Amino acid sequence: MSEQGLREQVLALAGVCQSVALVDSIARTGNAEPAAFEACLRSLFAFSTQSPAEAYGGIENLELGLRKLHDLLSGTRSASDREMVRYVIGITHLQRQLEKQPDAGAIVRSRLAHVEKGMQLNGKNINDLSSPIAAVYKDTISNFKFRLKVNGSAQQLQNAHNADRIRALLLAGIRGAYLWKQLGGRRRHFLFKKNQILTTLREILQQDIPH
Repeated sequence: MSEQGLREQVLALAGVCQSVALVDSIARTGNAEPAAFEACLRSLFAFSTQSPAEAYGGIENLELGLRKLHDLLSGTRSASDREMVRYVIGITHLQRQLEKQPDAGAIVRSRLAHVEKGMQLNGKNINDLSSPIAAVYKDTISNFKFRLKVNGSAQQLQNAHNADRIRALLLAGIRGAYLWKQLGGRRRHFLFKKNQILTTLREILQQDIPH
């Protein structure tokens, strides 16, 4: 694989990691980094691109995901990191389930296009769209046999706004997993390409992220 091909895969995987890092943060504390959150939601409306940088509005908007992916692949993992690995694996599983159900995939796309149209007509901020995006997740992915269990503070998880943001981010994670697969990403790469992924990650963090 070319260096550019691996770089694109790493950026897409960082998108998945960014979504689950924000899920974990909201579930535990109720907080989410605003720019990273917005970039994840925006990726849901980048229907036709296979460029992660384009989907997330620039590589700098993936900084959180890039750093989290670096943490997950290097050194010892904290309890929070192990939770995130479980989420990443769960999201790639949900992506495969959705791919096997083209009708559900068509509904997701159609509903998201409707949400996007409503946003343009109403002049809404993208951060206000957690609820309608969460409804898309609830009506489709939540009906799958496999359910991704999110752990955290009961107080945060019982908050309706937090629950909406978490579902919206899980859908964004599935979008990132689609991108990753479209670009040739496979789960076995975590084992067999770990060092190459880490090298590419460090290059991106040094060259493309403002210091």
